[in-house]
Amino acid sequence: MTTVDGPRMVREKMIVEYPADTRLSQSSTTPGGRSSLLRDEDNHLAGHSVLFPADDDLLTRAEADALADARARLTQAETEAMLKLAMAGAAAVGIAVTAAAVKAAPYVKKGFAALKSKLNRGEPELADEASGTIIEIEFPTTRSEQPPREMPTL
Repeated sequence: MTTVDGPRMVREKMIVEYPADTRLSQSSTTPGGRSSLLRDEDNHLAGHSVLFPADDDLLTRAEADALADARARLTQAETEAMLKLAMAGAAAVGIAVTAAAVKAAPYVKKGFAALKSKLNRGEPELADEASGTIIEIEFPTTRSEQPPREMPTL
């Protein structure tokens, strides 16, 4: 769409493309107008924008924003569905592991009991009557031989 404003001015609808960290320069000749020059945050010249002819089927800013919002909502719904699926899977795995542990518990207990009995077989048992036995020990002495003394019984 082209219009003529004044004797030497032509206005045409265009699509402007430029990097997100830049902005269009203010026009020095037309108040409120923009130039194709790009400026950075410090107002230094950063290059030129690219202009494309505007087609009639292009979206307005509001339509583009609404489309982006709809896509974001769809992505959020997909994310929530995946999260619910993961939570259900984790719950199912937890239930399966618990059931397996309950089923295996008697066998594990029996295995530990068998292992304990095998380990206890190798240890000698202490006799109860050993505590009342008196043991006499004779030591050779260099002094004159003395007869062994009797130990008192407890």
